[in-house]
Amino acid sequence: MEQPFRVFDRRIEDDVLVDELLQGTSRTFALAIPLLKGERRRQIGLSYLLFRVADSIEDAAEADVPTKVRLLLGLREILAEGEVACDQIELSRVNDFAEIRKLWPADLATHKLLSELPRLLSMLNSIALPASAVIRTSLSGTIDGMTRFMDASQLSCVQIKIETLSDLQSYCYVVAGIVGEMLTDLFVSEHAVSDEIAGNLRSLSVGFGECLQLTNILKDADRDVVDGRVFIPAGISRDVVIGLAFRAADLAQQYICLLKEHDFPDDIVAFCRFLWMLAEGTLNRLRACNGTDKLTREEVMLLLKTACFPSAEVLV
Repeated sequence: MEQPFRVFDRRIEDDVLVDELLQGTSRTFALAIPLLKGERRRQIGLSYLLFRVADSIEDAAEADVPTKVRLLLGLREILAEGEVACDQIELSRVNDFAEIRKLWPADLATHKLLSELPRLLSMLNSIALPASAVIRTSLSGTIDGMTRFMDASQLSCVQIKIETLSDLQSYCYVVAGIVGEMLTDLFVSEHAVSDEIAGNLRSLSVGFGECLQLTNILKDADRDVVDGRVFIPAGISRDVVIGLAFRAADLAQQYICLLKEHDFPDDIVAFCRFLWMLAEGTLNRLRACNGTDKLTREEVMLLLKTACFPSAEVLV
């Protein structure tokens, strides 16, 4: 009689950890993911954190490219192994996990995230098929793409360097378009639609992901250059990239409209709508060049309300 209660308590503890790590690593997703209900919230919260681990390895300013590539490929190998107990993961990868933890200073939330990687992987094992398989496949695809771009930059003097506009779009697909496809696969697995509609959603979801990624790249461009990450190609103006981001935002809007048209649950629509509205609000600020690219907390909370209750007026 006690075992079910222990399992239930552990899931509660896991959910608390996911919320804590989200609060520390992403203000945006800490607000967006709680809009989701039940198992969807658990799956997407965990998957976001695992993708954030890969991002944090890629972004570690003090590590060299060969080290980061090796650690990312080690993570991909763990994902390919399927369900492995947490203590077995820790034992087989103890040196890698120690290195990963040291990539970021101990006083930062990212260090806490990386320190919890074995537990996050164990949590992934507890998610039922097909969702866990979708998350593993998607994250492995992102890691493959990340390592290709880092390998291609090894002859330059920076950590990662995007050379062309086409490469920028390819990079956005690798780190965000794949995430859009993953979200769609998770949504469709619980809400049956025709193969044609699923295919249309999957195609539009790439634009949804690209919109979010291009917005982040534009917002963080100056800081990224200081840290050795050059995402905007030489000779390409910021206005050109802003134009790409707005075109991707149009695809994101079409994606959300199609979700709504085919009666996907309200929490899914609100989650996607909030992320899209935040990106579009930030892009409007960037295009206006008015000295700040950040929305105020009040503006963000208004967008959150509007995402959940579309009849509310948007003032941004």
